[in-house]
Amino acid sequence: MKGYEKLASILGVELDQDICNVREKLRNAIYKRFDSRSLNVLESLSVIELPINIEVAEKIYDLNSIDEFFDFGLIERRGNYLIIDETLRDLISKDKVEYHRKALEYYENLGRSIDVETERSYHLLMIGDYERSFELFMKTANEIYGKHRCVEKLIFIGEKLIGKIKEEDRLLGTLGNLYMVLRRYEEAESYYKRVLKMYERTNDERILGVMLNLANLYYVKGDYRKAEELLKECVTLSTDEEITENALLILTSLYIDLKDFEMAEKCLMDVLRMEHSRAKIEAERIGRVASILNNLGFVYSRRRDFEKAERFYKEALRIYNEINDVKGFVTVLNNLCSLYVVTENFEKARGILKTIEKVSEFPMDLKAKYHFLKAKILERDGDLSRALENYMKSGIFGFLVFRNFGMNAVNYIHALDKAEEIAKKIGMEDTAGDLFLIKSVIGKVYFGIRGKIDSVKCGDRGKIILKALEGEEVEFDVKDEIDFALYVITRDLRSVR
Repeated sequence: MKGYEKLASILGVELDQDICNVREKLRNAIYKRFDSRSLNVLESLSVIELPINIEVAEKIYDLNSIDEFFDFGLIERRGNYLIIDETLRDLISKDKVEYHRKALEYYENLGRSIDVETERSYHLLMIGDYERSFELFMKTANEIYGKHRCVEKLIFIGEKLIGKIKEEDRLLGTLGNLYMVLRRYEEAESYYKRVLKMYERTNDERILGVMLNLANLYYVKGDYRKAEELLKECVTLSTDEEITENALLILTSLYIDLKDFEMAEKCLMDVLRMEHSRAKIEAERIGRVASILNNLGFVYSRRRDFEKAERFYKEALRIYNEINDVKGFVTVLNNLCSLYVVTENFEKARGILKTIEKVSEFPMDLKAKYHFLKAKILERDGDLSRALENYMKSGIFGFLVFRNFGMNAVNYIHALDKAEEIAKKIGMEDTAGDLFLIKSVIGKVYFGIRGKIDSVKCGDRGKIILKALEGEEVEFDVKDEIDFALYVITRDLRSVR
């Protein structure tokens, strides 16, 4: 009711407890208080996702006509953006075709991004241009490889397009993929099975691709028996090398999970032979060979055959170095460093870390692993202050990778636990409190853990979280990656309060 109370106070309306009456009273008051011209502009703006870029919007909308809303604090100007009061926006929002046409023009004047293309697809849907909406939906959905805030809106668009476009098989399969991103397996399975039935009726050769998606779903869910059956069927029936390889790679992961390292090795060796043959014809595929060698190194490491693991890692390193693949190079270095830590060859592990430090830039998931390994070595050396710093960085990078892409680069909660433990050990109680609150609010926002988060002795970062938990607007300077994570968490917190 908080937003309604603010609006009622501005408009001089008395509220009662019936929410339907409240909404109707406020809506009537709004349309009596403000002139139709300004309300028409505001209604038109209300179909745009906030914040609204002023420079682009003023080319399309008469922003001068809504000045009175600024006077009442119902619209704010923050830098180059407009923020419309959410309650006001909700009360006046109308799905008129003309408003969606203007919104489409607005988004067409913004730079291209997944967010913008999703909005363009949505507004094309709302004006009835289903084919163009579908085209943009497919293009955008295929660019998403992990968790992204646009996924739910893309699902909304896709489900509204069902029955309105010709290529329904592609639409349904993509909806299955999007639900997989959200880990909503029941919905994903339903869509995959619908496509499977369509292809079974027409004996379509693309059926193996759907079977592979379905097998991956069962694997991710932990239904290994169903996954293994489908994957073996894909390998037996497929004449497409890409499908065969992908099926073998998922089987490898499945067997690793089951600790059947012999079968995992067999699958990878089959893929390695295929990739070696293809690399002789397509030289650019040599990077795939290096990737399989790295995976074999990991399997041998899990089998505790460290000599073989080291040999395969080093061969993968040689190839990645030759083709100047920085991501692949650092990935294998991290794995090799981990091997040396496990075998307590700390001098070699330190040497690997120094090599990684010479690389100017590499992806966040690899940074999470690098800082975790460095923290473990520093902790062993008794350098607890620097170990704390690296565990924090590992945990924060790991969290951001999970939040943005749905990937588990490291066990980031464990990294943050270690950081909190060390902070307490060396008397940094404020930092320990900050870490406790960061972990608690991650649990609340991203895993739906309920219950009140207790106030603890903490530093400035912890105080920001406590304010955000109370519903207060928080603003702070983002000076490093930890501050950036805090900014992301407090922003996401607003949507779950």
